[in-house]
Amino acid sequence: MLHPTFRRCLFWAHLATGLVVGLIILVLAFTGLMMSFEPQLVARAERAIVREKANGQTTALTPEELVAKFEQAGIKGKPSTVNFTSHPEAPVVFLVGKGNQQLFHPTTGEHLGKGAENWRRFFQINLSLHRWLTWPVAQPAEGQSPKPPGEGEAKKGVAWKDVGGHINAAGTLAFLFLLATGLFLWIPKKRTWIAFKTVLTLQTRLKGRARDWNWHNLAGFWSAPFILLIAVTGAIMFYPWANRMLFNAVGEQPPAKREGPGEMGGRGGKGAPIVATGLNQAYEAAAKAMPEWQSMSLELPDDAGKPFVATVTDAGRGRPDRRMKLTIDRETLFVTGREGGFDKLTTGGRLRLYVRWLHTGELGGVFGQCLAVFASISTLVLIWTGFALAWRRFRK
Repeated sequence: MLHPTFRRCLFWAHLATGLVVGLIILVLAFTGLMMSFEPQLVARAERAIVREKANGQTTALTPEELVAKFEQAGIKGKPSTVNFTSHPEAPVVFLVGKGNQQLFHPTTGEHLGKGAENWRRFFQINLSLHRWLTWPVAQPAEGQSPKPPGEGEAKKGVAWKDVGGHINAAGTLAFLFLLATGLFLWIPKKRTWIAFKTVLTLQTRLKGRARDWNWHNLAGFWSAPFILLIAVTGAIMFYPWANRMLFNAVGEQPPAKREGPGEMGGRGGKGAPIVATGLNQAYEAAAKAMPEWQSMSLELPDDAGKPFVATVTDAGRGRPDRRMKLTIDRETLFVTGREGGFDKLTTGGRLRLYVRWLHTGELGGVFGQCLAVFASISTLVLIWTGFALAWRRFRK
């Protein structure tokens, strides 16, 4: 049993920390809740656009026909990849430059712009607040070049983004402290079944301070494992020292940070024309290699001597272990190379790859996302009841 003086010190440390970082944790929990089912909501909205503009056509265009439609659309820039989804109503996505995606109707070939832009803007706002505590910069209109900020504006934007990221990350660490101290304080002073039942079950007849106290303990206890997982993975993604601890825990050193654009970037500028001949057969070969595929990304080479490369997966984006990279010979159109990527990683590399999808819950599919929603709602309850209890205490 905790000494009364120690318990009192722990309580005031818990209360003071909660009052200081409560609003930061509130922002993190609320924005995380808003982004919980982002893939499903965006996909549903864009499939609705496809259904609306189907015009009775049901036969899907071939990859080569879609490339021709892209070239006819007069879009500035050159795509690096074209992404397909197995769902018959999902749009085909061309990636043109970093963060620039152009959607096309799978059966009519009509240019659909950037898809569900309102939904994407909504999630972009929440992501910026969640990561950097800042509002995202508005994207330029179609066909317009972004206006370069002045030197002072650029420095100010980068500085605040850096500060906001550290504020949110510090709030995550403070939340870990609140979880640890809260679990100690949760233990009833009297170790009886009635005392434990009071903090383990919902008491519907309580009001005022007693109700807030019951809800605070209830939400904290049942959601603690999931909140702990989300907070720890968030710290690993932000802090280099936390990332090193993950690798050191399995006896490894973290790899050097890679420079340059990510694998999903595009060319964006002008260059040699796309060599699309054989793209249909490459698509069929990749689909045959993974019959239960859900999404496929085909690189669009501008050199007739280069092979086709397709990245295929039979699961959602939260399962990187289910992703396969296929190399397809341009002459024979046979799969000449299979690279799982995940199998070649070390234990630390695999854990690090899972960190982001554990953070969002997508590693566990819809069930994991529901657990993330439960953790976010529980956190909002903790913040609300914590502030309410503090207000009642200080008002006295």
